[in-house]
Amino acid sequence: MDANPLNVQLLGVPGVALLWLLTLAAFGVFGWRAWRLVGLLRRARPENRFDQPGRRLAGLVRHVLLQPRLLNERAIGVAHLLIFWGFVLYAACFNWTLARGLFPFLRVPFPDEVPLVALGLELFAVLVLAGLAAAAIRRLFFAPPHLHLSVDANLILLLIGLLMASTLFEQAFRIQAAGAGSAWSPLSSLLADLLPRLQASGAQAGARAMWWLHMIIVLGFLVYLPYSKHLHLLAAPFNVFFSSLRPPGDLTVAGAAEAHTAGAARWEEFTWKQLLTGFACAECGRCDRACPSLTAGYPLSPQQLIQQLKRRLLTVGSREHTPPAGNGNGNGEAPLIGSSITEAEIWACTTCMACLERCAVLNEQLPLVIQMRRHLVGEGKVDRGLQDMLGNLSRYGNSFGKSDRLRARWTQALGWKIKDARKELVEYLWFVGDYASYDPRLEESTRRMANIFKAAGVDFGILYEGERNAGNDVRRVGEEGLFEVLRDKNLQTLARARFTRIVTTDPHTYNTLKNEYGFNGHGPRVLHSTELLAELAQQGRLPLKQPVRSRLTYHDPCYLGRYNGIYEAPRQLLRSLGVELVEMPRNRNRSWCCGAGGGRIWMEDSPGIKERPAENRIREAAALPGVAGVVVACPKDVAMFRDALKTTATEGRLEVHEVADVVWEALNPPERSM
Repeated sequence: MDANPLNVQLLGVPGVALLWLLTLAAFGVFGWRAWRLVGLLRRARPENRFDQPGRRLAGLVRHVLLQPRLLNERAIGVAHLLIFWGFVLYAACFNWTLARGLFPFLRVPFPDEVPLVALGLELFAVLVLAGLAAAAIRRLFFAPPHLHLSVDANLILLLIGLLMASTLFEQAFRIQAAGAGSAWSPLSSLLADLLPRLQASGAQAGARAMWWLHMIIVLGFLVYLPYSKHLHLLAAPFNVFFSSLRPPGDLTVAGAAEAHTAGAARWEEFTWKQLLTGFACAECGRCDRACPSLTAGYPLSPQQLIQQLKRRLLTVGSREHTPPAGNGNGNGEAPLIGSSITEAEIWACTTCMACLERCAVLNEQLPLVIQMRRHLVGEGKVDRGLQDMLGNLSRYGNSFGKSDRLRARWTQALGWKIKDARKELVEYLWFVGDYASYDPRLEESTRRMANIFKAAGVDFGILYEGERNAGNDVRRVGEEGLFEVLRDKNLQTLARARFTRIVTTDPHTYNTLKNEYGFNGHGPRVLHSTELLAELAQQGRLPLKQPVRSRLTYHDPCYLGRYNGIYEAPRQLLRSLGVELVEMPRNRNRSWCCGAGGGRIWMEDSPGIKERPAENRIREAAALPGVAGVVVACPKDVAMFRDALKTTATEGRLEVHEVADVVWEALNPPERSM
């Protein structure tokens, strides 16, 4: 098809003037709103997120252009990917068309006059319409839990649909006006045949009407976008670009001053990046669907936590807003915690990181929770169980409130002496941790691990009474000062000890030693016991006597899996022992939390909860056919799941085994299998 004379005579002087007027108005309103939003972020606390631009650009390409996290929910993920790429193509062509319309003297064709572009526009129009249909059907008839349903979202779907339809109808009318179809516009040619036959002048008028409809919708969309829930279309790419490049398990605030670690109770006390999460949130509910606390019935919704902060920012932070007088903080502003966000919500989080793992726009919900917890700790508004735990740690250096001289009492029943790494050189320093040292339920497993190390010829030692709690849960409770005290004391002890590597059985300890102790890449290698045991098994250093002929399932601890990506080592180890490993439906990065993290193991349960996370997980394991036990690689998992066996009436049908117990059976087979 030749270049359409309709495009050449499309606007005329009045049309160009009108287009200029609409464009200036739309971009002016859009720019004013964007400037106001950026101004709000600039009033928050600073944070350095401008380092390593190459890595940030690579993350932007991966998560914005490819969107792998959206595809975790495959059906809607594919639909969203089609809509996104259609949006990218149409945005590019709109700007092209707009420039051509505003400057008619330019000697460049309109996009639809370029055959390959015209074909791409047609194909994506149909694909986007299909994606929109899938999204609409899902919203109307098969809405997943916690998906935010609103008129705003439906309006956006309708506007995008009108954009696609106007493109197809415009080209169809042009084909009627030209009197001949085009191989580069097959769908429009088909549509032209289906439409009532018009005279050339009528078809040209129809094409002009569709062109103006398309331009007005896009310019109107530009104005509406920063005021709607789809602000995330603008904010999400920036949110991804400025996402954290530190290990997921590191809660350090980049460039943090004391004010950052003192907590936050007002929106200005968060960092600009933390506030940006509200603009980027798509309200898709993925974080809520992954949240074990919300599923259990605790008063926590990661999505609503972000949205409440966003609403506070847009109301109280706006200059036009006049806050009611006398609401408690001296400036008339009602406190964020207690009015918009409750204390119960803040303390309900298990810090399992499932919300961060599932968020398609890389929002960082957990640092928001920790910032508010820091404020509550500073105010003394802490659960009684947490107060006792923090007091024990402050006084004794362990959460059990026992003398540090009792930390290594479990070694007395070994019948042999473990080396003291403070006094003699060892290859591996075993950082045992509180639960493995003090909890009577764990002592036998701890001794078995020591005997396994000895049988494998591992040169190891411990710190005896010199060890303190590593501080992982303390930091996630929000007691930053106590965390620093514990960390510094441990670092002083580690500096005096003589070792090459660190090994621990506790994922919480593993995470903090590896990511938060400031070794800066120059410290010792930190391993979880399953990593070391898997290496030993591969090297043939485990003196296995008999395969473990049992059908078992493995639970991925949050702080080993999602926090540090250790998924395969425990499985390789179990398979090397002869275990028939059966996966639970939620495994690896989708593993369900036991509910112990973030200090929850010391807190009282909220009234009215439906089912504790550990109970939910035990029922999932018990539903696997023929599975005799759950293997765990975290001392807190042992405590939580064995309690859950009692409350779910699955004792006798299912057992909870620490990894060391399974390895020990292979080294010392009983008369009957597990």
